[in-house]
Amino acid sequence: MAIVKMNKFTLFAFEKDKEALLKNLQKFQGVHFVNLESKLENEEMKFLEKTAADKQILEIENELSKIKFAFDFLSPYIEKKGVLQSLKEGKKTITFEELDESVKKIDWQGIYRELRTIEEKRNSLINEKSKLELEIENLLPWKNFDAKFEELKELKFSTSFLGSIPKDLKDKFTEEFERELNYSYVEIINEGRDETYVLVLMLKEEKNKTLDILKKYGFAKALINYNGNPQNIIQDYDKRIKEIEREIKEIASNTKKLNKYMDDIELLYEYYSNELNRAKASLNFLNSHTIVVIQGWNTVDSNNKLEEVIKEVAGDYYYLEFEDAKEDDEVPILLKNNSFVEPFENIVEMYSLPNYGEVDPTPIMSVFYAVFFGMMLSDAAYGVLLVIGTAIALMFFKLNKAMRNNMKLFLFLGISTIFWGGIYGSWFGDAPISLFGAKSIPKLLDPANSIIEVMVLSLALGGIHIFAGLGMKAYLLIRDKKYIDALFDVGFWYITLIGGILMLVGVMPSISKWMLYGGLIALFLTQGRDAKTIVGKLGGGLYGVYGITSYIGDFVSYSRLLALGLATGFIGNAFNIMINLLPGAAKFIVGPIIFIIGHLFNMGINALGAYVHANRLQYLEFFGKFYEGGGKTFKPLRAQSKYFEIVNEK
Repeated sequence: MAIVKMNKFTLFAFEKDKEALLKNLQKFQGVHFVNLESKLENEEMKFLEKTAADKQILEIENELSKIKFAFDFLSPYIEKKGVLQSLKEGKKTITFEELDESVKKIDWQGIYRELRTIEEKRNSLINEKSKLELEIENLLPWKNFDAKFEELKELKFSTSFLGSIPKDLKDKFTEEFERELNYSYVEIINEGRDETYVLVLMLKEEKNKTLDILKKYGFAKALINYNGNPQNIIQDYDKRIKEIEREIKEIASNTKKLNKYMDDIELLYEYYSNELNRAKASLNFLNSHTIVVIQGWNTVDSNNKLEEVIKEVAGDYYYLEFEDAKEDDEVPILLKNNSFVEPFENIVEMYSLPNYGEVDPTPIMSVFYAVFFGMMLSDAAYGVLLVIGTAIALMFFKLNKAMRNNMKLFLFLGISTIFWGGIYGSWFGDAPISLFGAKSIPKLLDPANSIIEVMVLSLALGGIHIFAGLGMKAYLLIRDKKYIDALFDVGFWYITLIGGILMLVGVMPSISKWMLYGGLIALFLTQGRDAKTIVGKLGGGLYGVYGITSYIGDFVSYSRLLALGLATGFIGNAFNIMINLLPGAAKFIVGPIIFIIGHLFNMGINALGAYVHANRLQYLEFFGKFYEGGGKTFKPLRAQSKYFEIVNEK
């Protein structure tokens, strides 16, 4: 249960073996590559150059964009599986060899051309339909015009205008038009919300005078580029739109039959995604015309296996060297823990992975985390629901490793919640008594009536947590042979804090007083020891003594263990009271609804609160005592598995 020991390897191999080597290393899934570009500055490496894979990457990304198009095009026509069914079935498994063989049999270019042709036809029909709908919209104001548009152009002695004027000027316009022009005709064709659509006829000699009047009243000439009667044109367009809709439905129906391609497309996605990963990984390498240089990190335990993987491709024609991690190396971090601790690694990773010189805090942190979460959620029935839900998911759903670890995390947190709920006697709040008539609930502590006892318990657990953090710091200092630092920076704090706690509770007052004062004096004399001047040493000592205030704040932080536990119980009880206040039959009809919704809400909101505050207690009160973090995650070249689970062997 620790940070996995790493070493760095350097591999020289022939350039012709690079692709096969990459494929084998991807199957191996145990190599974190180092970018060697900076090594080009070394005199010994000047004969090498950075691997150029940009063109290859561009070609693969182009293929992936085509595959994405095919997937997006077919997706709307594929019947989707339900979430539960998908989780139950999980991903199909396939080996690297099966993936390669399957892709060779797929006529990908043929599939792509067929789908692209269908898409172009569908888009053409959609565009035509949109254009016709726009044309109809333009024609609708003129649907009451009972002649053919072209007839207006055939007039010999008169001129016509079709257009619109503001609706509120209609009457004035008509009156002036008839008064000022001797031989004219105005017809109201249609009226909109703000416009009046008109046909204006006049003698050609009066055209200019007509234009002056039209301009005066804000006339907007209609752009009519149609031949025929507007009603007939609209009917023809409607008929064509219906034909287009039938054609689009027929295309959709035929496209649904192409779902046979979906498995092939998913296989192609996996194949090219893995090719892309390998191509991007090769950007870390250096090469000449004949040699490729690869450097990376792997676990010490896998050295022999790594050499076997290389030998499968290169035979005896390679050079491989392993070297231990140096102090200034940026070593990628891989944690290895037992089945209980492993799910809590995600909590540590959210804060920061340990650096290579630290210890993995997860084993100790996991115990405290589970205890604190259960103490804050603190309802046994809620814990039972968490356990049942996560157990069902683990037993019946095919989850990936990350999801399984999340489910296991909440399974363990549910068990802790059952434990603390049993101690507090909380089962959906006080439901056994208030709703189901029980005379009492077995309990060891009653938070509502024993607040002081629960507060003392919370602070005691907090003290153990803080002392564990200091103990971790002491371990690291002793491991690094900094014995004096361990005494000054941890030992004196132990003496001071234990003395202060004993004085507070009134135990061994004389001894505790000497421990507290002696510890503070020792801290004052030692905490500024690294300063170069007397003033600096005194200032450092005072600041070190002042640090006791932060410990007081740390202890107070653990009062949230009491506060959140009380909140869970009180909110649950409030819903139970609401049910009891319902009159008559409403208690049996509406009551169950309030019970289910209310307690699910209470469970959800307080589980979220417990999760957040349990994190806070670890990150500030625990990690703050010893933890530096800053480790970089171990990211080996591995299989890209989105639709299929790619494995080495079934």
